[in-house]
Amino acid sequence: MKIKLLELVRWLVALLLIVFVIVSCAGNRISKADPAAVSQAVLTAAALSHTQEADAQMIKRLYGVDPAEYESCVLRYPATNMDAEELLLVKLRDVSQQEALLSAANARIETQKTSFDGYGPAQYALLTEYCIIEARGNYFLLVVGANAQAAKEAFIKAL
Repeated sequence: MKIKLLELVRWLVALLLIVFVIVSCAGNRISKADPAAVSQAVLTAAALSHTQEADAQMIKRLYGVDPAEYESCVLRYPATNMDAEELLLVKLRDVSQQEALLSAANARIETQKTSFDGYGPAQYALLTEYCIIEARGNYFLLVVGANAQAAKEAFIKAL
């Protein structure tokens, strides 16, 4: 009886390990999606009306990362200092870049929260309630805006 129970436990552990590996690999699946198509889908869904397109220097200034290190990088940032809507979409050269980008995105959001805390309740609410950071394989998305969930869904669908 004990031997059968141990054998069953061994098989269950092996099965759980296989499931864990499959789920882990699926989350970091490399996408061959065209960055321009992904960007267009996400920007349309996000509908960020109070933003402007950033150049490489602005991306470095706001996020502390060099866009030349990535395959593609799109940043839409607030047109004025009184807005918080923002979108960063990056196609990574390697999934190992996710961690550095995640850290930079979190730092940017914390900076924005500090800026709006106490005097910009609508903007602060966007940063706390309508902020999505999503890494999927070789793509990374940060979106702050009322349509953040729709942008995330468009992002996932486009990949």
